[in-house]
Amino acid sequence: MGTRYVLIGNSAASLAAVDGIRKHDKSGDITIINREEGPAYSRVALPYYVAGEMTLADLLIRQRPDYAKLGVSLQEKENVAAIDPAGKKVELASGKKIEFDKLLIGTGSETVVPPIQGLDQVPHHFLWTLEDSISMKNAAEKAKTAVVIGGGFIGMLAAEALRKLKIKLTIVEMAPILLPQLLDEGAGKLFLQAVRDEGVTVRTDSLVAALAKKNGGIEVTLKSGDAFTVDMAVVATGVRPNVRCLQNGAVSLNKGVLVNEYLQTNHLDIFAAGDVAETKDFLSDGRSIYAIWPTAIDQGRAAGANMAGVTQAYPGSLGMNVVELFNVTLAQLGRFREGPGDDVKMLSKGEENFYRKIVVDKNGTLVGAVYVGDENGVAEMGVIHSAIKRREQWQGFKDGRPRALPVGHVERCSQPNAVGHRDERVPRRRRHRRES
Repeated sequence: MGTRYVLIGNSAASLAAVDGIRKHDKSGDITIINREEGPAYSRVALPYYVAGEMTLADLLIRQRPDYAKLGVSLQEKENVAAIDPAGKKVELASGKKIEFDKLLIGTGSETVVPPIQGLDQVPHHFLWTLEDSISMKNAAEKAKTAVVIGGGFIGMLAAEALRKLKIKLTIVEMAPILLPQLLDEGAGKLFLQAVRDEGVTVRTDSLVAALAKKNGGIEVTLKSGDAFTVDMAVVATGVRPNVRCLQNGAVSLNKGVLVNEYLQTNHLDIFAAGDVAETKDFLSDGRSIYAIWPTAIDQGRAAGANMAGVTQAYPGSLGMNVVELFNVTLAQLGRFREGPGDDVKMLSKGEENFYRKIVVDKNGTLVGAVYVGDENGVAEMGVIHSAIKRREQWQGFKDGRPRALPVGHVERCSQPNAVGHRDERVPRRRRHRRES
């Protein structure tokens, strides 16, 4: 009897794990447990569906025959209730029990619901699942005004989609800048101004206190007491690892599922990968969770190989995000906020509507970068990513490029799949690498 592999989740980490398993084990039984219905889709492409730039069919990154071709049984609309490590069983909410020899937890992330008074009394929308995007698109077709609560990555993707539909927007963000997890203060200010220049009202340093129905719309009241009315509300206050099915102590948890360098949990036949996995950070001795597509792919492939009995260490996670929003190209990599002992190398501080910053540690090693408004710089990010992975030394700028990095490498990096795993379902001028 062959090995029984069970994978919880039907997105990047699990799909990559299937590849990793099948590379080394052609005959083992693979079961994917999917809480949604249908084959896998591109989460990062959902905003383009909302904006009318893609169809539902365009979103699919797998077709049903793809699963059959790889010998994968796809269990749909099934929620995991609990995991029994000792008995090696996965218990489903439907009452089914699935036995495993090797298990992958690839449950991803779930949306954070903020404690806003009246939120449950008014129509509101998230942008995380396919069902979310369908609901948002339907509401947007009838709306002329909208509020986006949260100016982080998901919030800005939602705002961009609604802007393309000519909806008048107000964005409410508690931080002083937009994209506070992706940009430093200088880059954030530059991007904030670009968004306002597009006619969007942005309320930074603000919190939504309450939502209420009013005259067929939704009244939004801020902590400051200011109030305004909109046709639709989008909630985008972040995501967190989805560990709902693990609350019975099945595996060790912190913010996510704790794993070793082989993506194993405290039970050696149970693995975790993707947004739910808390792994070693590449640049520090600590642990991190990077909810981005390339990281999920890398972890999934390594986990799959290890599940199949081929030892493959995962070197640690390194954050990287590349996106174009509101006609501005943004790119962030590694430790882009300098710490004690770090040195900052600036090519521009925003005077020419672009911002380029490199962070070097006390030993002169490249550790991070952030670029805004510089489309050519996006190609450099791939090269800098490789340089950080090789722990290369900083040698300065030359002709506007990092001097330590050969010019020829920049052109090669601009090709798809040079770094990370681009989703070919995303329109080419609207690429972004983040999964959340």
